[in-house]
Amino acid sequence: MKAFLYVDKRSLNEATLYYVNLVEECLKEIGYEIRCVYKLNDIKSPDLIFTITSFNYVKGFLRYPFVKTLTWRQGLVYQESLMTRSWWKRILQGLTEYITVKTADMLMFVSDCMRDYYSRSPFGYNKSNYVIMPCYNLRLSEFFDLKKYNKPTFVYAGGVSKWQSVDTILDTYAEVEHEIPNAKLFLYCKDNETLRNEISKRGIKNYEIKFVSVDQLQGELLQYKYGFILREKNWVNEVATPTKMNSYLAAYLIPIYSDGVDDFKRNIRLGDFRIMAETPLNAKVIANQIVEFERSSHDYNLYKSIVKENFERHYNDNVYKPLIKEALCKYVLKK
Repeated sequence: MKAFLYVDKRSLNEATLYYVNLVEECLKEIGYEIRCVYKLNDIKSPDLIFTITSFNYVKGFLRYPFVKTLTWRQGLVYQESLMTRSWWKRILQGLTEYITVKTADMLMFVSDCMRDYYSRSPFGYNKSNYVIMPCYNLRLSEFFDLKKYNKPTFVYAGGVSKWQSVDTILDTYAEVEHEIPNAKLFLYCKDNETLRNEISKRGIKNYEIKFVSVDQLQGELLQYKYGFILREKNWVNEVATPTKMNSYLAAYLIPIYSDGVDDFKRNIRLGDFRIMAETPLNAKVIANQIVEFERSSHDYNLYKSIVKENFERHYNDNVYKPLIKEALCKYVLKK
C-alpha cells in the first residue's frame, strides 16, 4: 500500500518533523510504504494521502476524492487569518479548514480544546475519527544539576511577536529584578535591537541577549532555573500546545506560564512547583507569584521526579503510537 506525505517544504521544521516522523513510523508498522512529495503531480496511485495543512489537504482531496486521507491539525487556520487584514485570505482559509475537518477520514488534533473548538458551529464536528497528541520534539534530558536552582536565573527563548507576550515578560521581569536584585534574564532571540530598546525603557540591568543554533539551544537551557512562556487567552492560544513548554521541562526549567493555553491547564501537573498566571496577564501579579516562590524553600529532587512523570504521561511516544496505529487501522487502512 502506498501512502504519500504531501507537504510544502516551508511547513516542515524541527517541531513538525518530529510529529510527521512519528506518524510515518506508525504507517510503516501497519504496512504502508510512505513517500514525501512537494508537488501534487508527484502523487501516483495513492492508497492514502497524509497532509499537515488545509491547503494541501484540499488540493489532494479534489484530485483524489476517493482516496483515504489523514491530516494533522496543528493550529486554527481561520482564527489565525482573523489576525490579518486580508479578507480574501480569511475566506479561503476558512473554507479550506471547513472542507478538511468535514471530509478527512482521520484527523490528528494537538489538544482536547482543539477538538472541542471544531465541535462548535460552523464546523459541527461530531465524529470519533481522531487522535489527540500534543506538539513536542524533545525527550527529557539525562543531565540534572541541582546547583542551578541556587540562582534566580530566567530565560526566554523565542520571537518578539505580539502574541508571544514579550512585553509582559519584560514587564514581569523588571518587577522581579526590583525585588530580587541578583536575578538575571537571558534572552535567546534574533531581534536584538528591538529587545534592547524595550529593555532600556524598563530599566532592566541584569540581562544578556544570545542567539544560538537550534541544536545548541537545549544545552543552553540546562543552565537556568525559570523559563517564561506567557500567552493571553484567545482561540489560537487556547487550542495550541507550544513546544516551548516541552523544551523548558526537558531541561528541568520551572516554567512561568499562563492559563491562556488550555493544554497546560489540563495536562501539565507541577504540584507545588506550578507558577501559572491567570489571564488577562498582569505583570505585577505574576512577579509577586515568582518572588513568593523564590523566597520559599523547595525540594528540587522532587521536582525532577515531577517533570519525569509529565514526560511519561504527556510527552511520550509510547503513549501515542498505539493510539495512532489503532485509529489508522480503523479509519484509513485499505481493506
